[in-house]
Amino acid sequence: MSTHTTTTPVKQFSLLPYIIITAFILFGSYIGFMVYGAMQSEVNLVSKDYYAEELAYSQRMKQLQETQQLEQPIHIVSAEMAEQLVIQFPKELAKAEGIVHLFRPSDEKLDVVLKLELSPEGLQNINTASLAKGHWRVQVTGKLNGKEYYQAQDVTL
Repeated sequence: MSTHTTTTPVKQFSLLPYIIITAFILFGSYIGFMVYGAMQSEVNLVSKDYYAEELAYSQRMKQLQETQQLEQPIHIVSAEMAEQLVIQFPKELAKAEGIVHLFRPSDEKLDVVLKLELSPEGLQNINTASLAKGHWRVQVTGKLNGKEYYQAQDVTL
């Protein structure tokens, strides 16, 4: 008589399936978090009515052409130490009427529109103490005797 012994194979416990499932869950959670974060971020367009502004492009080009024909250019200077923004028109345009648009590209809520109020010398000083520090685009539009003038300049306050 022969003794025949049967041994049952011992199952080994493996962590590999649990690691793979955990990795998929973590990856899916990460992607979900990134999508949620992207959907919550605010997108500031340069302008809400950009289409209307594109239609006014030819008028803006005419204003720039009039400005370039001036003997003295329109100057926009940031005096950081005095917390002032100085706009200087040529003296012959000291009676011009228009607007000064302080445009903040990163946040439209900070934009400021002021009336152009030039001194007899053609100067306007704007106090910048209340404005947020950083990059601003100053757009000045003036009108006198049926001619319109435009000057834009980037400044850092």
